[in-house]
Amino acid sequence: MPVFFVACPDHPLVGRSHLSYEDIAEYPTLALPEGSYPKVEKSLRSIGLWNDVVRMSRYRREVWEGRTEAELTIGYGTVLSREVSGGPSVRLPLELPLASGEAIVVRKEYLDHLKFTALCDFVLSRLLPFSLRYPEIQLLESPAGGWGGHA
Repeated sequence: MPVFFVACPDHPLVGRSHLSYEDIAEYPTLALPEGSYPKVEKSLRSIGLWNDVVRMSRYRREVWEGRTEAELTIGYGTVLSREVSGGPSVRLPLELPLASGEAIVVRKEYLDHLKFTALCDFVLSRLLPFSLRYPEIQLLESPAGGWGGHA
């Protein structure tokens, strides 16, 4: 699934039809622990949006005055994360240069185990309604021949 930026409904960037990474860089972005999401970190570094205190010195009174950092912080999301979070975030019209997905990892000897296949069926039953609403979510058959939820 594509990963995009999200913000509070009253964020100054909400409602704009086109955004650039430079527009995003004028605001604080969600800080992630270094090394915890290596691909996300690499992607954010490549566009200049990694957790960088120097970037935060770009204070523009007209967009920050009277607001807290929490109100202006920009986060990251996918269609699935927004569906399950239930928060009031708004999707901004700019994607990160990476994709996200979910996978179930299991040892080979358990691929045909009744409890594992039941888990896969359950996960698929929960993901199916989302995949019908959002073409970004693709449910894929696992290479082992069984079904494994992959979003």
